[in-house]
This record gives sequence, C-alpha cells and structure tokens, in this order.
Amino acid sequence: MSKAATVKEFILWPPPKMVERTRGVQPIRNGKPKICTMVKRGMASEAYELEITTRYSSIVAGSAVGIEHALRTMDQLRKQCGDILPCLRIVDAPDFAVRGFMLDISRGKVPEPGALRSLVRSLAALKYNQLQLYTEHTFAFRGHDKVWGEADALTAKDIVELQKFCADNHIELSANFNSFGHFERWLKHPQYQHLAECPKGFTHPIKGRMAHGTTLRPDDDSLKFLNKLWAEYLPLFKSRRFNLGGDEPWELGQGWSKSLIKKHGKQRVYLDFLKKLHRQAVRHGKEMLFWADILLEKPELVEEVPADATALLWGYEADHPFAEQCAQLAAAKRKFWVCPGTSAWNTFTGRTDNMLANLEAAAKQGLANGAEGLLLTSWGDGGNHQPWPVMYPGIAYAAGLAWSRNGAKRAGVAPAVNLIFSQSIHSGYGEILLELGRVENGLKRPKPNRSQLYDLFFAKRAELKKELATLPAAELKKTQAALDKVRRKLRRLGEKFLWEYRSMGELELGIEMATWAIYRAEFTRSRKKMEPLAKELPNLVERFMDHWGNRAREGGLRESAMRMAEVGKEL
Repeated sequence: MSKAATVKEFILWPPPKMVERTRGVQPIRNGKPKICTMVKRGMASEAYELEITTRYSSIVAGSAVGIEHALRTMDQLRKQCGDILPCLRIVDAPDFAVRGFMLDISRGKVPEPGALRSLVRSLAALKYNQLQLYTEHTFAFRGHDKVWGEADALTAKDIVELQKFCADNHIELSANFNSFGHFERWLKHPQYQHLAECPKGFTHPIKGRMAHGTTLRPDDDSLKFLNKLWAEYLPLFKSRRFNLGGDEPWELGQGWSKSLIKKHGKQRVYLDFLKKLHRQAVRHGKEMLFWADILLEKPELVEEVPADATALLWGYEADHPFAEQCAQLAAAKRKFWVCPGTSAWNTFTGRTDNMLANLEAAAKQGLANGAEGLLLTSWGDGGNHQPWPVMYPGIAYAAGLAWSRNGAKRAGVAPAVNLIFSQSIHSGYGEILLELGRVENGLKRPKPNRSQLYDLFFAKRAELKKELATLPAAELKKTQAALDKVRRKLRRLGEKFLWEYRSMGELELGIEMATWAIYRAEFTRSRKKMEPLAKELPNLVERFMDHWGNRAREGGLRESAMRMAEVGKEL
C-alpha cells in the first residue's frame, strides 16, 4: 500500500465533532511525533483541538484529560496510518459529561486482573470516563466469608490496584454495592435472615418459590448492618459517587413491611428508606446513585428525592419508554443518567439489532432531556454463559453515541470494534460479532433480556414443549444455517488475523452451545437422536470450564457449569 493510500483510509471513534482534512502528510521520524500541548482556560475540561501539520502536531485542551483524549485520537491514526499521518484539524468535545460502563461481577464471573486491565485500556481508548463493577457478594468483607468464600471475591488490595490503573487511564472507578434488593446471596444464610423482608422465603414473580429472601427489610437494623459494610468498602474508592442500587425489591410488602405498605403504599415506604440510605451515604462522604425503577412507578414522588442524588434510568429493550421516563425525571428537576445495555446476557451470541436500537433510544432521549450521563450495563444473569467478546459491539457503539450522538452511525460500529479490540482494522472481528448477534432474527423472542436459543438450552422439559408448540422446525433450520455460516467466517478470519486473548475459541463455543440448543429442540420432537445429544453435553461443559479461565477467577465457575450439566436430567 502506498503512503498516499495509507492516509486516505482511516476512522476515528468516537467520531469527532469536526474533522477538517488539510493538505499534506506528517512523516514521523524515530517513532516519536513532535507534539506541542497547551491547557487553555475557559475550555471545557474534556474538550480539545488537535492540529496535525506537515512539521508538527499541536493540542489545545481544557485540561490534562482533554490532552489525553487528543493523544488517544492520534493513537488511532497511528494504528491505521503508521508513521505517515494525514494533516488535519479536529475540534472535539463530548455530549454526555459522564460516559460509563458497568460490568456485573456478581453472577458467577469475577474477572481476573488481566481481563480488567485489558477492559480499562479499551474503555480509555474509547474515551469512557467511568467504570463500575456491580457487586452483591463479590467483595471480601471481613468476617463475612460465609457469603463470599466460594466466589473468589475482590479484596481491598484488588480495588486499590484497579483504581490506580483506572486513574492512570483517566477513568473514575466508582463504588457499586447493591444495598436493598438483590441481597439473596446474604439472606440465604441463617445468620443474616433476621434482616430479610421475608426470612422464610417468598414467591418470586420470575423464578417461582424462593426458600429465602432477596430484599432487606427497610428498618434501622438493616441500616446499621449496611453502615458497617460501607465503612469497610467505601473508603477504598476516591470517587465521591456510590451506586447503592436499590432495584427490584421483589418481595417488599409481603413480609416485615406488609402493614407499612398497606398504610402508606409501596413507593412511599421505599422512598422513605432510600432517604435514610442517602443520609447514611452522605455521612460517608458519598453522592448517592440509585436505580430509578421503583420510584418511576409513582413519578410524583421523584421530586422528594434529595437533589444531590442521581437516578439511574435503566432499560434494555429496543422499545423501552426512555422518552416518557426521561421527561418525568427532567420535569422533577432531578439529576439522572440513562442506562441501556449490551444485550449480551442470557444469550450465546448476543442480540445485535436490539442492542443498536436500545442504545440509540437511550442516547437520544437522555441528551434531549438533560441527562448528565450514559452508563452502559453488561449483566451476567443465569451464570454468565455468554462469550466475553459479545459485549464489544455494545461497548463501541455506546462510546460513540455518548460522545457524539449525531456523529455516531451504525455503519461505524464494526470498524470501531476492529480498531479497538483487534490488531487490525481489516480483521473482520466487528462484522463477525454483529452477524453473530443476528443469527436468531428469524425466531420469536418470548421474553425480554434474553434469546430464544438460550431458553431452549436451559428449559425444563415441560417448558421446552411449550416453546416448541409455536416454533416451526423450518425456522430452527434457518437459524442453524446462519450459525454455520458465521462459524466458517470466524475460522477463516481467525486464522488470518490475531485477536486479543482467545476470542475465536470463546465465540466458537457460543456457536456450539446455540447449536446444541437447536438440536435439543429438534430431537425433542424425535427422541431417536437424544442419546448422542446427552453425550455431547459433558463435552460442552468441559469446554466452557476451560474457557472460563481466559477472563475470570475460578470462583463461580462450578455454579455456572453445574447449571449447564443439570440440563442433562431434562433430556
């Protein structure tokens, strides 16, 4: 490729607000470009202006962070153009002040340090400025090893080291510990059941009968208990922000608080406890972030939320009512962020089109209604069985939309994934991931936040028959053909280009698990082939366990693998 051709073809992601190509190129000698930098008063902190001339490059920015953003942009150019940079001028600044990513580390998979550092580097390259690790039981609280002992939980040392690495990459690591609902990993143990709303269990609307509670009772004993945990956990974080969760208190009003809620209403009791949590967080020097789902059930109560708290408006489907809910929070004059998702969880291959639409709606309505931030979430429901790379397209597109909603286009997602997550802009990695996330487009999706093949894999025998009653065999065959097509492309490109870690093997395993789900559905209709299918399941479980170590600590693996193995009892 000639030098002239080299500088003609490049992408920048997130897309800058203004790029003006000028004449000429800048040859870089001795591997070090000449760069002049200046911090200019009056410019927004993350804004920058970058100019590349034939002799040198100059950066003017509002702060050291803005200078770093400009250097990241130059890094992208160098990755594509080598030592011959195109002359250009860029004027740039983000749309959302906060551009965050939240990774679930509480549903089996606690990432090992190398995976977290790799993730942070990618987030920094995409100009994210916040990271949260969603935590229920995966921090090693002193004296509570009964809760986290088998989880390979993060230690105080892990948090401190990760925080330093994040700071070096201009990313804020914020505390995240769900402190109301989703407390089941604690409340299942006898020594904590006195804190439960329903100590003897309840009927969960999704999971059915639960033998123990999942929600703390909203009383002073719970506050005192949380206060001790927070006193150990929160000082580890330099960030003032603290996401204390509070979403989905499923059984609230069915046990200890039943009479209170009958008298005052669920949302009022919830809000009163949230205010107490807020006061406690302030005493710890933190600003409260909380999930907004319960209060949005009664929007008039939002105005009572303390003005310094930030509501996190989550929604993960393409048709989530972001327009209505953002308007409600804006009308109440309360700080809020929009929180869409990667659509990676409860799948083996991702849900590309849902992800794209979900992110677009969140960014559009959030920006139109004054949201301060966009927090992308990636969950691990059901045991974190999805291949790790399936979240990459969502991470890339959310970065583009959060920085430049009008500039980021769907056509740029695959090249952005190639640029950030692989060694070559021509690797085809992004195209593969997007295509993989569309293999189920011909199937109906019975429930939100999941794919149908995931349900076919794990369904009980009676549930499987219900699924198959409305699922034509022809649709499954088309889906299998789509999977086979992606597998062939994956192998060709994987042999030609180097991808980070062991991505090809992880994605192939995802395809095999999706294929096994199809075979299970087909063989249920014809039991003759069920025996070889049963023999293949242990092989899938073994491969799943082998790949787990690519990214995660061992804790949580047994539970996730056992869920797969137990499907054998349903064959």
